[in-house]
Amino acid sequence: MPFLKVCTNAELKISKEEFVEKAAEMIAVELGKPIGYVVVLLNKNDNMSFGGKLTNKGILSYMESIGFGNKKEILVSKLTDYFASSFANVEMRNINIVTIDMPASTVAIGGNFLG
Repeated sequence: MPFLKVCTNAELKISKEEFVEKAAEMIAVELGKPIGYVVVLLNKNDNMSFGGKLTNKGILSYMESIGFGNKKEILVSKLTDYFASSFANVEMRNINIVTIDMPASTVAIGGNFLG
């Protein structure tokens, strides 16, 4: 139920596997949700611009969850730091995270709605 989508034009400093596995673990721990429900999507696309230029490296991510409780700010801070350390040549001002609090009634896993 926590879903992280990461779109970037930057190169990873670590393997894709390490990036998605560590991100999933961080999200599960910070939100107190089972890791079995965490989904992480990493999408590399060189056709992204930041500040109007393709040469500027950056990240646009969407962090979706059924409830963040009071952990949204801490999670965003940790994800920002994680992105900054995992991707090459990304300035902090080009790390963008959109948080979306999803109603349980709009999320289905295995064909069953959660609310």
